[in-house]
Amino acid sequence: MHAHPETLGFWCGRLPHWEVEDGRYFVTAHLAGAIPEPAMEQIRSISEALQNGATRQTPDSCVELHRRVFAEMERWLDRAPAATELTDPAVAPMVMEAIEFRQSKERWNMLEFALMPSHLHLFLEVLKGTLKETMEDFKRWTGHRALEILDRSGERFWQDEWFDHWSRSDEEDERITTYIRRNPETAGLVSNYRDWPWGSW
Repeated sequence: MHAHPETLGFWCGRLPHWEVEDGRYFVTAHLAGAIPEPAMEQIRSISEALQNGATRQTPDSCVELHRRVFAEMERWLDRAPAATELTDPAVAPMVMEAIEFRQSKERWNMLEFALMPSHLHLFLEVLKGTLKETMEDFKRWTGHRALEILDRSGERFWQDEWFDHWSRSDEEDERITTYIRRNPETAGLVSNYRDWPWGSW
């Protein structure tokens, strides 16, 4: 991985997004309604305050924003009682099959992943297209299928945006991998992550 890779795309919606050459991305997507609206407003206010505080909007000015937004978002997601459909016995296998299908078609190289009740962690390299295109396609397909399975046509399954962060070193790769593996433990779902059935292990 390049120490200072070329930026391929950078944009800020409600969350910041930054794509780089040969990037390895830690992505978190969560279910619609998993984070209460007051908490979403708090997350947006953190993002907006940091963006507005930068004298010039550059990718480097969003590194701290990424960290603070993720910490606040994850704090809510690990205790989200209202949204648990991702680990529904009929939905979770479908999502895992969709991950594995894209791996077999070499659309991405999935390094690690975990399905949590309200959200999904992915650590991946994009092999075809952009991260934005890849995530939009994945969420569109799995969201449509999940709503069919749950007999909830016309509703929203995924929250519109997702959180992404590109890893800057081999050491960060290890931290991300460990974080994903330990998330079922830190959320109190299992005492050993290997007992959690919805992960890449």
